[in-house]
Amino acid sequence: MSVDLRLMRYVIAVADAGGFEGAAELLHMTQPPLSRQIAALERELGVALFHRRPTRPTEAGLVFIESARRVLRETDHMVRRVRLIGQAGTGVLRIGYTVTTAFEEMPKLFAAMREEHPGIQIDAREAWDVELAAALREREIDVLLGRLVPIPPGHRTATLRRDPLTAVLDIRHPLAGRDALALRELRGHILRFFPRAVAPRYHDGVLAALGVSGESFEVWEKRLPGLRTLGSALSGGDFMILPASLRPHLPASMVAVTLLDELPTIDLQMAWARDAPPTVAALVRTARRLARTEGWLPARTRAAGPRVPGPNAPGPEAVRTTEVKAGEVKTAEVRADEVKATEVRSARTYKIGQDQAP
Repeated sequence: MSVDLRLMRYVIAVADAGGFEGAAELLHMTQPPLSRQIAALERELGVALFHRRPTRPTEAGLVFIESARRVLRETDHMVRRVRLIGQAGTGVLRIGYTVTTAFEEMPKLFAAMREEHPGIQIDAREAWDVELAAALREREIDVLLGRLVPIPPGHRTATLRRDPLTAVLDIRHPLAGRDALALRELRGHILRFFPRAVAPRYHDGVLAALGVSGESFEVWEKRLPGLRTLGSALSGGDFMILPASLRPHLPASMVAVTLLDELPTIDLQMAWARDAPPTVAALVRTARRLARTEGWLPARTRAAGPRVPGPNAPGPEAVRTTEVKAGEVKTAEVRADEVKATEVRSARTYKIGQDQAP
């Protein structure tokens, strides 16, 4: 014979409430129907589940209640798992992210995913832009998160953050005590940067943004790439340019100073394939909610400032999703390269340094 799950809950309610009247209140029903249904169950089982007056479980009733609790727990667990799968709530999600996102955005996104989708396992991979773009194209990762990364054709994108640029100085720098400065005040100082080869679009985009000010700087590339080690070679007169969101994560030996120049912002984008697995949709929803709650994007009512265009730069709408098509990407890249070729040449004098300060 089979026992209805509803009847199992009725029996457990009588045991927990210590009587039929209390159980009826817990179940939001009247007592007579409850008593009749349990009596019918006892007749079908051929045993009494409760002693009456006072109401307490029989030995057979204790066995039934223990087993019923286990069955209901397993049933509830099964229902949750099925619903999670239907809502893309389980599976493995492979995320590749660039080093500039490793300090704030990725940790917060990981925490939000654990809270909202505990059944999704995150397989995270930190690497430089060129490597991650190739991994996305070859389906080695499901999602790419980074700033000014090259997005392969056939992928969707969402802008999650627009970051102003800030100057980062060694605490011994003469301007380190300032709250804000203009780029012209850094004239003659050396700009430290990671090698262009590991992140060419980001590298050129930042230098093009600086070129808007009309200033040019000698660029010294650290031979061993790594944002975490880049500042270790800062001397008293050198500086770096980083997204302002990295300000709270700088080591004690460095200080961030606001730039007074009106420079383009740097967009943080998420990219994924059009036919990505369902787990990606869950991530995108969580990332969009996070971008809104954290205030990473300007309000819709406020005019967005200038920003460095990516290969698929979205419009001014908050967290707008776009699709990259081959022809459009090619056209955008040509325009971007034309702009960079002009602006970057005027913005820098190239000098490839050694691993010590020049």
